[in-house]
Amino acid sequence: MAKSNSAPVGAKGAPTDATASREDAIRATERLLEAAKDLHSSLRTGEAVYRKGLDSLREGVGVALAMDAVRAGAARTQLSECLEEFERCRHEVRLSLIVAGLDEGMSLGELGKAWGFSRQMASRYAEEARNRA
Repeated sequence: MAKSNSAPVGAKGAPTDATASREDAIRATERLLEAAKDLHSSLRTGEAVYRKGLDSLREGVGVALAMDAVRAGAARTQLSECLEEFERCRHEVRLSLIVAGLDEGMSLGELGKAWGFSRQMASRYAEEARNRA
């Protein structure tokens, strides 16, 4: 018998914990996609900055002048912030999907296998999610 893909609903249509955790996972994944879009844009901007800086260096411009001309410090800061936000969102997605999977009856072993890490790592994520709740 095939598993249903619909979210569980409790008495009188009230959402269950599984429904709420599924919705949390959906929202976290939407935030991750937004962060990925921002990161992509920042990477493209960073690539342009690095190419201009490289061209300047190849033309014999001094390092300090080349870096100042492309505002290398601002580009580095922007990219670092986008990377940090993307990683934070990835982590939140892992936590929320671990919770949603557990609420839907998956084992820690199944979750670890689905994510490509050990049951022990899945257990650590589950513990972290519980401590945040």
